[in-house]
Amino acid sequence: MNLRARIAAAIAAALVAAASACGGSDRALSPGRDLPTRITITPAAETLGVGGTAQLTASAIDGQGAPITKPPAWTTSNAAVAAVAASGFTAVITGVAPGQAQITATFGTTTGTIGVTVLAGPVGSRDFAMASAQITQGVQDSAGSIPMVLGGNPAVVNVFMRATPASAVSMRVVLRLVDAAGAVVYSDTTSTSGTIASTPSAVTPTVQFLIPATRLAPGLRWQVVRDPAGLVPDDTAANDVYPREGPVLLAVADVPPLTIRFVPIVLGANGGASALITPADFPDYLRTLKSVHPLGAVSAHVGASFTTSASFGAPPSGGDQAFWVALVSQLDLARIADPIEPDVNWFGVVLPPAGFTFTSVGGFSYIPTNGASTGPNTRTSTAVGPRWFSRPTQARDLVAHELGHSFGRLHAPCGGAGSPLDPAYPIPGGVLDATGYDVFARANGITSTAQPVPASTGDVMGYCFPVWASSYTYKAVLAFRQPPIVAARAAEAPAARQRVVVVRGSITDDRTIAIEPTFTLDARPAIGDPNGSYRVSGLAADGRVLFTAGFEPAAIDHAPTVRHFTVAVPATPDIESALTSILVTTPAARALRARPIASSPQTAGSIGATAVRRPAGGGLTVACGGNAAGLVVLDASGAVRGMSGGATVMLASVPSGPLTVLCSDGVRTTRVAGVVPAPR
Repeated sequence: MNLRARIAAAIAAALVAAASACGGSDRALSPGRDLPTRITITPAAETLGVGGTAQLTASAIDGQGAPITKPPAWTTSNAAVAAVAASGFTAVITGVAPGQAQITATFGTTTGTIGVTVLAGPVGSRDFAMASAQITQGVQDSAGSIPMVLGGNPAVVNVFMRATPASAVSMRVVLRLVDAAGAVVYSDTTSTSGTIASTPSAVTPTVQFLIPATRLAPGLRWQVVRDPAGLVPDDTAANDVYPREGPVLLAVADVPPLTIRFVPIVLGANGGASALITPADFPDYLRTLKSVHPLGAVSAHVGASFTTSASFGAPPSGGDQAFWVALVSQLDLARIADPIEPDVNWFGVVLPPAGFTFTSVGGFSYIPTNGASTGPNTRTSTAVGPRWFSRPTQARDLVAHELGHSFGRLHAPCGGAGSPLDPAYPIPGGVLDATGYDVFARANGITSTAQPVPASTGDVMGYCFPVWASSYTYKAVLAFRQPPIVAARAAEAPAARQRVVVVRGSITDDRTIAIEPTFTLDARPAIGDPNGSYRVSGLAADGRVLFTAGFEPAAIDHAPTVRHFTVAVPATPDIESALTSILVTTPAARALRARPIASSPQTAGSIGATAVRRPAGGGLTVACGGNAAGLVVLDASGAVRGMSGGATVMLASVPSGPLTVLCSDGVRTTRVAGVVPAPR
């Protein structure tokens, strides 16, 4: 027996002898009265150094609430770690060797147990402290300055604790939300597990709380408290709460609801290949979006399909810049002309046709400029849809990436991201500026805790995988979507739909101007600053200026030198009958698009329009006669269902009811209503 064991045995023998000399109660337990129903041992856990001692006290009550007067029997589960010497209702435990043991007090047939940890060295002062705590919905900065978005994700509170010395003692930690009067409106309790280190982790919290989204509200304050019942001895009580100064205000923010219309894209130039997306895809397809962006209420639905004349290319490689630029421009026209949803976010979903194994670009989106949040060239995005990429997360990451562009964000410099790069991105390599936490995964039962996302992860606006959002990107998106940027616009009643002349085009390096075929259709007017340095004008044959409007060309993802413009000018009878050319000027160039010289005033009869069912696949070919430079197909509701930069477009399905076909000669539009598909 070593010296420590002999000392412990001697102490135990002396205490037993003392207990025998003092005597004790010999009253027998009375059936139904003295059977213990609750045993309490104080303290509830203990930490010792080798050779250190501590005193435990046990008590019990019977079924009638009376105290049990017969002392318990004390035992240890591992005398080589912790020895126990009984003295009636108290016992002295002695640390023998490093390790853990259980000390049990037995009253009759009922037992109570506590855990004892023996450390290698002696225990002097002992302190448990709340080092810090952080509240987040997935992205938070080091200062904790990012508010919680109401109506969106739940939040987690990450609590980081330290123990001096390190300890495996379990204890309770309580989170409280209080109102302005100090009344507790929500609380949650959890217990620590494992060892609390002397130096807290900077990434993995000691405990983590989940606050339901419904509990997040303005005016609340929050605080976490260690061991509020005082069951675990501690030398310093001042650091047992966080924040130290008391409950602090829970910062919250409101953002407008986000509505997404997913539009299946039909590739008319590629045999009518069609994308398939259903509401069953939404939980996974929207996961990254909801995880990394500051969103409140999010709703999504599948809209009617849209057929584009833009070609995906020739297999096996396609999806180049020209395809995506044409598609996003055409889909944007469909959005601003839509009779029901011109102001929601449209997201065109593309499925590369059979035989394609590579796409040069995965998606395109407009990047609003000058704080614009609605109108032309703002809320239209496109990307490859679910079930095509070999990387399982890539499709859903693209949704978050492209919608990030529609929230005004440029590329983060990660993974070789192309222009337009964000020159103000603060972290080299385009990675995060703080650890993230996957709150969405915990809230939706995917994981049991909100797992940390390393700061080395790429920002969602770069080209790295996997992705998360930096606090830099998160704050910028919040500022874009939060009042006052969008509040003023949201308060304004939108302009009524009316007949407008829509002039669209692109400008490359301010010098090369391409003017798309102009269409006269029903939409909301969109006119910029008439004194702007970029201008579009409509001219009559005698040189009269029928209209003029200023504009600022919009940036477009992946096409840094190409910017788009769309202007929708009210179409008066004079404009419709006299318009013969479109003039676009930039600070460095000008371009004119005129009607064909041989063209005469056109009527529905001379330009014509046909809609013929295709014999296979149930599709439809719609064509304009004469010298049409472009066409738009409207269904019976007035929604755009297909568009072409030529005289023909092939729809994958037949819209119900008669069609209206808009045939443009490049400048002026002939409206052919009541076009009915011929029977097969």
